[in-house]
Amino acid sequence: MSSQTQKHKARRIERVVRGIPSSENSGARLNRVIGTEALDQVDPFLLFEDMRYGAVFGDLVEHPCAGFEIITCVMQGVAWHSTAGKGGMIPAGGAQWLTAGRGVSQGLSLGGDEAFGFQLWLNLPGENKRQQAVARDIAAEDVPALIVGKAEARVLAGRLQGLMGPIMSPPTQPVLIDVTLDGEGDITLPLPKDHQGFVYVFKGGVAVEQTLISAGQAGLLNADGDTLNLVAGQDGARALVATALPLKEPLVRYGPFVMNDHDGVKQAFTDYQNGLF
Repeated sequence: MSSQTQKHKARRIERVVRGIPSSENSGARLNRVIGTEALDQVDPFLLFEDMRYGAVFGDLVEHPCAGFEIITCVMQGVAWHSTAGKGGMIPAGGAQWLTAGRGVSQGLSLGGDEAFGFQLWLNLPGENKRQQAVARDIAAEDVPALIVGKAEARVLAGRLQGLMGPIMSPPTQPVLIDVTLDGEGDITLPLPKDHQGFVYVFKGGVAVEQTLISAGQAGLLNADGDTLNLVAGQDGARALVATALPLKEPLVRYGPFVMNDHDGVKQAFTDYQNGLF
């Protein structure tokens, strides 16, 4: 009687992309990697921004959005948000998961010494774009973590060795893992074969199959493989691994309104003008 050993194939990096720095009137410093002219989307990811604290923030101003989900995570410091007129706070290690659906308004500000975090827009399929908006605040203690050797992996979404992240979006089944590596630390993560996504580095640098990704860069993953190997340099690293199931649907976006066709975008504008969100 013979036994068979399952063979795994490691993902590689197809392309390394550097973000486009920008700032807001409030003083926030942003590094946008997805949602630019150079990289419009990585289906189903519509936008990814590295957010850094830059100045004292004023009053929160809400902005409308519709047709997708927004995941905001604070890695250091604190963020304040106003969603549909209701205020809240995201502490370090916590997150907000907002399903905009048919439409909602949201404002956000980040503060604290050397505060940083990220915001990610995750597309919704056409059948879910008109659902009611839902906002969920996620406490840091609700994000499970795994420590292996010189690596710590916080599971925001998806599964890892029996741990399940609190963000569970059935249409796209996202995997979001916040990885911290000590100097020369490494970790191997399982990834669904049918997912696509990226690795973004906040601090230090990581190597993926000998391709180096430095701070402020994203490595776009190839579509072939079911594991991901991350190795840090001498100074360690912090990175986000983000993958999800591509929707492969038509996409029409006008600013923060993202629908499958122009009629959907027009309807979102009409709803907003009529005060429905």
